[in-house]
Amino acid sequence: MLNSKLKTVAVIGRPNVGKSTLFNRLIGKREAIETPVPGTTRDRLYGEVSWCGQKFDLVDVAGIEFGSKTEINKNIQEGAALAIENADLILFLVDWNEKDNEIDRRIARTLRNVKKPVLLIANKCDNLDRLQTVEEFKRLGNFPIIPVSAISGKSTGDLLDIIMKKLREIDKKSKPAVKQEEKQTDNKAEDEIKLAIIGRPNVGKSTLINTIVGEKRAVVSDIAGTTRDTISINFMHKGHKIELLDTAGIRRRGKIVKDTIESFAMLRTYRALKECDVAVLLIDAEEGLVANDAHILGMAKEWGKGLVLAVNKIDIYSEGDREKFMSRTLYFLQKKLNFVPWLPTVFISAKDDENIKPLLNQVIIAFENRQTWIPEEDLTKILTDAKEINNQIYNILALRQKRTSPPTFEARYTKDAPHETQTRYLENKIRDAYPLSGSPMFLDLISGKNRRK
Repeated sequence: MLNSKLKTVAVIGRPNVGKSTLFNRLIGKREAIETPVPGTTRDRLYGEVSWCGQKFDLVDVAGIEFGSKTEINKNIQEGAALAIENADLILFLVDWNEKDNEIDRRIARTLRNVKKPVLLIANKCDNLDRLQTVEEFKRLGNFPIIPVSAISGKSTGDLLDIIMKKLREIDKKSKPAVKQEEKQTDNKAEDEIKLAIIGRPNVGKSTLINTIVGEKRAVVSDIAGTTRDTISINFMHKGHKIELLDTAGIRRRGKIVKDTIESFAMLRTYRALKECDVAVLLIDAEEGLVANDAHILGMAKEWGKGLVLAVNKIDIYSEGDREKFMSRTLYFLQKKLNFVPWLPTVFISAKDDENIKPLLNQVIIAFENRQTWIPEEDLTKILTDAKEINNQIYNILALRQKRTSPPTFEARYTKDAPHETQTRYLENKIRDAYPLSGSPMFLDLISGKNRRK
């Protein structure tokens, strides 16, 4: 999670010099995907580093290449330039084994014209003989040179000491006065929402993120599977701080080869889904809902996540055809998704910034409903009224709420446990009084002989 109050350090370099390995080493956990395949990191990754009581945000940037004319590489380089622009300190990573590399020289020329402090990190430098020749990198510019081995961790502690010293120097040079309004904002209690955007490849997840935050933060491309890392971005909406996670497209498990970049990205996506409060499932208006989308929704429901369905790319329909399309789509969605009748649906165009605010409003509603606490007297009345209408639930003695996030209830019964249809009926009666749009709920059955906890 990117903390806007902390200084930002960006790791810059050509592909396959060990940027992701160094990133993971410094933040102390595996966040970036590590592989010998050049160009694995396509989007910027953010992580928080803590060292000797101080913290900073670390950015892992996609490998910089020159001469490539593909649209995806053009976007990657734009993202790298944006990361350099926003960084307080730049770590220029090179490979000790390649002391005369044309791409390194071109990157160095760019960094010499950037009015930011730069540290040149000579990676894969893990023995004394190599330390003696690291000075050869001085030809790249008048940058302080720090030899390290990211894979073994050699000298990374020294590197962190130097980074902290540099950041303290930067902090002393520019200490902007804190405005009174900012102080007041800092003191306000803010609800934080972890939001995951999930869906199959190429449905527009990265475009949606870029539209929400108003800048090219995620790589956008027509190539399916462009996003392979999970990106964490913070923004505000209606007084809520939202940590937005863009994830790699979820494919069917059978189509993913084990131990490939894609398989690691899938694990990252599932982890983001497990850690989020609310998930937006994004589907393509033209392709519609497929079996794997329903599988994702079922998985998120079982994990108790708030859910919103977003139908993207409605811009392909004219104004006259759009109403018919939405009405027809809602009808079919309700039939296919009868296991989540509480799921709100928003029709959007990420490209044209259409209905994005209503989508975020639904996210907040789902988040707040997920935290709903229903008074016990209300639950008692709901149960009493339900019994009067449906005598099949006569054996349920009492109903109370156990916890929130998501709302979880306990129904005590006598003799035989209620049938699934009876518990579903009781859930529907609870939702009649408290709709809980966008939030799953669970009903635990407890034998009346068990003591109430």
